[in-house]
Amino acid sequence: MISFNRLARGARRAVPAAAVSLSLAAAPALADVSCPMNISVGQSLAAPVADWTEGAEDLPTELSGLTVFDGPPEELASLVPDGDSETDKTATEYWTLAANPRGYWITCRYASTTVTLTRRLPNSATRCEVVREKEIAFIGGQKVVHSMACSP
Repeated sequence: MISFNRLARGARRAVPAAAVSLSLAAAPALADVSCPMNISVGQSLAAPVADWTEGAEDLPTELSGLTVFDGPPEELASLVPDGDSETDKTATEYWTLAANPRGYWITCRYASTTVTLTRRLPNSATRCEVVREKEIAFIGGQKVVHSMACSP
């Protein structure tokens, strides 16, 4: 499973070199398609506003959502999640991906910006999911993303 878990950031476990080389030889290589959990952006006014001084807030630009598309995103064929589940602290949405000659694409959305990141998923991808914190929200009410994963 290709994934990034916010709580695992910085937590590393030593793995014997023999185990790493054995697991790399046994598994086919997968392209990393996880959305970056945060991005750096620069925003400014397109034109000055008379009698006003431009400034910027230091707001988080962390991953806030995911859209899965059937085919290229410019065709606007976004898919509704196939299901969801909840625990006491998290809510998960998932998409089940069947073989598709058009391919699947994902667009990663971020809080406090209109900047998005988009890329095609490998043909081997069969599921994408987003896990959100139920008790933590960004300004505007969007729940914070705990993790995002696409798996073969």
